[in-house]
Formats: sequence, structure tokens, C-alpha cells
Amino acid sequence: MILFNILPPFVIILIGFLFGKIFPFDIKILSKISLWIMANTLTFTFINDYPPSLSQLKTYGSGIIILFIIFYFISLPFKENKSLLFTNSVYINTGYLGYPILLSVWGEKALSYGVIYSVINMILGSIFVPMFLDKKISLKNTFKLPYIYVIILAYILSLLGINYRNFPKPILETILLLKNAAIPVLLLFVGLSLSKITIKKINHKLLLSTTLIRLFIYPFFALIYVIIFHMEKNLGKVFILESAMPTAINSVILIDALTGDSSDISLTVAITTLFSAFTIPVWVFLIEKII
Repeated sequence: MILFNILPPFVIILIGFLFGKIFPFDIKILSKISLWIMANTLTFTFINDYPPSLSQLKTYGSGIIILFIIFYFISLPFKENKSLLFTNSVYINTGYLGYPILLSVWGEKALSYGVIYSVINMILGSIFVPMFLDKKISLKNTFKLPYIYVIILAYILSLLGINYRNFPKPILETILLLKNAAIPVLLLFVGLSLSKITIKKINHKLLLSTTLIRLFIYPFFALIYVIIFHMEKNLGKVFILESAMPTAINSVILIDALTGDSSDISLTVAITTLFSAFTIPVWVFLIEKII
């Protein structure tokens, strides 16, 4: 049953991948549509419908920072591959793939928690990843993230008792159309992005290490965090499952900028996305049994 719930998102990713292999297209345009329109629509509607409490923000923020620190030290022994290992650990596809998985498995409330996790993870990642990799931190780039302003707007409107569902009908219908279209578009974007990945060489040992870390070791530590700190049940379930998502597409851009060679991380993105179709159902089953 779990597998059937999770299968449709991966089928859409496959459709996007095949389309990308057959037809030429401009990935940059779709990337901007996915980020600025679709992902922001989901962020706005779910934060406005389910405004997070300060305790929820603190719980997720603390957990993500702790995991960042743990996996920074785990990456240190890898020396020349430290940047790749650490980036692979913390750059997670919590949005484009995490959102539809959460919606399929646990519904809208879980997706609202996933939005909180994804936004916090992205903001903290833009700050801590450069710092841990001895690179200059650019707060300017952090404030370029549209999520920050969208989540603030949605949260303020919610505090004022203003819900988008009470907007004039033409505006509401526009928002709902975009909201309903967002997840299929985001999944197609994942597939199309994977179709553009080029692989020049295969470092089998490194590939195995990065895959194990992303799909098994990182979510295991997330599970330990949830248990030790007695995280509220539904928050904890989402925290673990989001931590079990594959490596994010944008990690390729970061590693290419840091090392000039994105071949290894590109392969990691492709392999972790492929294998997550099998590991995510396992994590859902374990989470339901343990949490």
C-alpha cells in the first residue's frame, strides 16, 4: 500500500526524464517557474493554512543545525571529497520531491510541516554550508531566496486572521489552480533536470558512500534526534521522512562552483533519486512502527 502511494510521483519524474531525453528545452526557464511560482505557491498556501508555532520552528531549526554539525565532522575524514560528502548530506530534495511524497503518504497537514522543514533547511544551508566549507558567507544571496518573503507574508496574514481562501473569487481560483498544478510541475522539473545530468566517470567507492549517507545514515540520525528530544509525533514523522529524501538537484551547481567538477555529485543525485523510490517506502514503514 505504501509503495502504491509513493509510486505516482516517481512515474511523473520518469515521464519528465524521458521527455527531457527526447525533446530539447530550456531548463533555466522551468527552474524559475518551479522556484518562483510553483514552490512559492505551495509555501504561501500551506503556511497561511497551517501557520507554524515558534516551538515548531525552534524544534526543526535545532534539529537541522545539529545534523549539519554531525555530518560536517563525518565528512572531514574524506579530505579531498569533504565538500561533496557534506553537500550531499545536507542538500536534500525536501521540496520538489519531499512535498508530493508527504502529501501522498500523510496528507496536507504533513505537507505543511514539510514546507517548514524545507524552508528552514534551505535558509540554514545557505548560511552554514559555505561557512563549514571555508567559503565566504553571502547573506545577500540568502535574502534572494523568495521563500523567506513568502513565508513571512503568509505568516503575517495568518496572524491577522486573513486567509487566502477568503480572497475575491478570481484571485482565489488563480491561487488554487497554481496550487493544484504545482506538485506535477515540480516532479516534471526533477525528471527534466535529471535528463540534463552528464556523467563522465564513476567513483564506485565514493558513490556508495554518498548514497548510504543520504538515504540511510542521515535519516537514521534524524530518527535518533526525534526520539531523544521527544519530538511531537507528526512533526517527528515529517522530520525523519524529509531527511530521507535524495540529494537535491541544486547540489550540482554548488559542487561545480567549489571544485569545478560536478560529475560525482551529478551521479549521486541520479542514483539517490532512483533508489529513493525503494528506500522511502522502507522509511515510511519504519517511521509508522517506531514513532
